[in-house]
Amino acid sequence: MTLSTSRSAAPPQTPASYSGTGAKSRRISSRPAPGRPGGTHARLRTVRWQVTAVLAVLLVWQLAAVTSDGSLPGPLQVASALAGLWGTGAYWTAVLTTLKVWALGLAICTVIGIPLGLLIGISLNATRSTRWVIDFFRTIPTIALLPLVLLLFGPSIRMEVTLIVLSAVWPLMIQSMYAVKQVEPVLKWVTKVFRVSRRDRIRFLWAPSVTLLVTTGMRLAATIALLMTVSAEYIGGTCMISPRNWSKIAKKSASVTVTDFSSSTVPVISSVSVVMPRRSTVS
Repeated sequence: MTLSTSRSAAPPQTPASYSGTGAKSRRISSRPAPGRPGGTHARLRTVRWQVTAVLAVLLVWQLAAVTSDGSLPGPLQVASALAGLWGTGAYWTAVLTTLKVWALGLAICTVIGIPLGLLIGISLNATRSTRWVIDFFRTIPTIALLPLVLLLFGPSIRMEVTLIVLSAVWPLMIQSMYAVKQVEPVLKWVTKVFRVSRRDRIRFLWAPSVTLLVTTGMRLAATIALLMTVSAEYIGGTCMISPRNWSKIAKKSASVTVTDFSSSTVPVISSVSVVMPRRSTVS
């Protein structure tokens, strides 16, 4: 009598984590896609928080204006003054001149900061020897040097450009130093082994590797340069968007001087820019 030892093969069991009915797949499928309503609700919630932050800043500004006994104009007064200045030619001439000074200072910072930061970042000895010097000078508030620079150059464009360079060159230099150190050592070793030309190294290795951090430094330097330009003109009294020039224009168009407008809007613009969304630069 022959016994059959063959057994019917059981179907393979699929784990719950790999099957379409598992808990993990249910969690993944429940996530809203970018085009689904869930993504729209998230964007609306973000916009709602941004609008709430702006309204809160305006409310605090209005309360500060009410309790300041008229020394600080409120949002409505500033809006009225801006509406009166909007159509004047002198106002736009002053704005254009300020933007030219800002662009000139930012260009000088770019020419100085990026190459110097790249050269320091390549050499480990240069990084170690200059670290304490950079850390010391970048912590000095540039606005504290305004009286000294004003005595040296007077209320001129040279004074503004000097303050812009002293304040905005550090982010570019530091970001360039860190950008060089982010280059993969394996890639540098490969280009050395295959004897890649210096031109191709700069084009295909160094430029793509340092672009991200250098662009971040440019964004920070542009913001600092613009704030320093307005501050130098406001305190130093140069002939661009300065209290003297703005007050002359404001007498013809509004009861509130543009000096009050500038002193009120600069803090508001700075605070509002904090709540604006920005893309993360870290992958």
